[in-house]
Amino acid sequence: MWLASDTGSALGIAIHSFVIPLIALFITNSPAQAGIIGALGMIGRMLGTLPGGVIADRYNRRKLMMLGSCLGLVIGLVLALAAASNHLHFGTLLGLHLLMSVRNGLFASTSDAALKDLLPETQLGSALAANQGRDAVVTLAGGPLGGVLLSLSNTVVMLVIAAVHALATLAAKFMVLPTHLTQVAPASREADVSQKAAKPGWFRAFVSESAQGMSWLWRRGDLRMLLIVSVIVNLGSNAAISSTVFALQQRGESAATIGLVSASIGGGLLLGSFAAPSLIKHVPSGALACGGLLLVAGSQWVLAFVEPIAAICVVLGFALCAAPAINAGIGGYFMAAVPTELLGRATSASALMSMGALPLAPLIAGFGFPFWGWTGLQILCASITTFACILALKNRPLRTIPKPVDWAQRAAAYAVLEKTRLPHTE
Repeated sequence: MWLASDTGSALGIAIHSFVIPLIALFITNSPAQAGIIGALGMIGRMLGTLPGGVIADRYNRRKLMMLGSCLGLVIGLVLALAAASNHLHFGTLLGLHLLMSVRNGLFASTSDAALKDLLPETQLGSALAANQGRDAVVTLAGGPLGGVLLSLSNTVVMLVIAAVHALATLAAKFMVLPTHLTQVAPASREADVSQKAAKPGWFRAFVSESAQGMSWLWRRGDLRMLLIVSVIVNLGSNAAISSTVFALQQRGESAATIGLVSASIGGGLLLGSFAAPSLIKHVPSGALACGGLLLVAGSQWVLAFVEPIAAICVVLGFALCAAPAINAGIGGYFMAAVPTELLGRATSASALMSMGALPLAPLIAGFGFPFWGWTGLQILCASITTFACILALKNRPLRTIPKPVDWAQRAAAYAVLEKTRLPHTE
């Protein structure tokens, strides 16, 4: 039930993320305006991320998954209504895309936190590797499905987005989580309520609680550089993908063709997911991450000098082959290292860091393409990713993250090291 709910939500997000920039491009015929919609959507998701982590740690995670999917259903229906009544223009797209992005930020960490509730730490790596395969299938299907639905009508594609969120809501309803993990302990809630009653600055307390995940992660020497590298590599890779979509649309390619290119990313992820479980077991996660980053950066340099559709598909697919193993290894270590009661806030803080520069990606693509063209823009994106590789290779705590069997011991050692560095207090 967790997998069904998370898959429905992921598919809705994948189709929405694919079609909104294209609809914006077709309606406005302006890469700059499409870039503005994409950038503000990223900002909206970032604004919802930290509060979402607090919510995931305070309340029943199954009910939160239901609420998030239900909101996706409502926004999808409003988008369908706007499309059917010919009111889908720049302002409407901007406002509704912003709402959906805030929703994504608020509820993204809930599902990940619920997964740790369901599984022992020793199975997190394998489970995340399997989930990477699921993500690959969703990515593989999202682009072509979005392209086909767009060829029918904007209304149809919005109705499908609403439908998959409805399925996610139903699956979450029948999901069962351990009751002692689905919400904060009563004593903690009572203390929180009394604290709010005694102090009028409850909003300030909420903000402070939101920041706890970020401060905890930043103190951890084994996780800090991982966050910094994530920011940079996400900027480079997402700017490259956005640039590819914008460039193909501007040179007159159809939505179906652009969907095929998007599917090549999913194809690479799917192929990589087959090898991910074995790689995670036999290769240290830090070495796996560094090798995968080098593969992504090298592929982006090649991408700058190819323009045929078939070649673009091959290069993008090859670039993403290593992503499932990287994400499962690093993500599994992250989840093993973070205490369950802090997981929602830590996950949201990590997501916020990873998304920190993402609003720049569609702006780089939208404003950069008219000035630098295909090759110049892709070289810029490849340079950004290469810088992330250099940082990862130079950072010993990151590159020496061990295999899953040693995750707990490694995380405990850094937890002890963190405590020894804190000032002594009576």
